[in-house]
Amino acid sequence: MKVKNVQKDALESSITVGEFGNAMKQLNLESVPKEKAAAAIKDHLMKIMGDTIKDKQKAQEIHISRILRRKQY
Repeated sequence: MKVKNVQKDALESSITVGEFGNAMKQLNLESVPKEKAAAAIKDHLMKIMGDTIKDKQKAQEIHISRILRRKQY
């Protein structure tokens, strides 16, 4: 069995776990069709990640990937 330390690969963020939970709770899925709910949750998660990651290059990559992903839907 191979063990991988995923925390070693984690990017530093300026948000705590509690703040992250509160940010995720702000997503309102009432107006989102059920078949697009998973995509909306992923987009909201990526927005939070892009806004809070301290590595500006990685944050820019996340924002660009959000834009490209939205064009697919």
